[in-house]
Amino acid sequence: MKKVSNNVIKVIAISTVTMLIALTLELLMYHQHGTSLVSSTVLWRAGLIVALSVVVDFLAALDWRFDGYVTVLVMLYYAAADWGAFEVVRPKASVYGMFVQVLAILGIILCIAGIWYGMKQRHYYSIQEINKMGR
Repeated sequence: MKKVSNNVIKVIAISTVTMLIALTLELLMYHQHGTSLVSSTVLWRAGLIVALSVVVDFLAALDWRFDGYVTVLVMLYYAAADWGAFEVVRPKASVYGMFVQVLAILGIILCIAGIWYGMKQRHYYSIQEINKMGR
C-alpha cells in the first residue's frame, strides 16, 4: 500500500477547513440578505461548496494527475467566496460584521496556503513521473 505523504494530509486538512469557512460565510451572507436557508439556491450553493471539497480530498488521496490543479482552482473559488463575504457584510463595525471579516480573512489566508500545497502536490507528482521515466 502506498504511503500517504505529508502534503496530501495538509491538502485534505486545508480543503476541509476552508470549505467549512466558505460554507459558514455563504450561509451568513444569505441569512443577512433575508434568503431562506432552505431555499433551493442556498442548498445548491452549499452543496457545490461541499462537493468541491470532496473532489479535492478524493483526488489528493488518490494522487491523480490533475489533483494539484483542481486543488488550486477550488482554493481560488473559496477565496473568492470569502472575499465576497468580506466586502458585502453590513454593518462592518458591528460585532457580527467584525466576526465575518475576521473569518473571511482567515479563510483567504488558508486558501493561499491551500494554493501553495496544491502547487507542491503538482510538483511532487511531476517528480514521481520523471523518476518513473528514468528507471
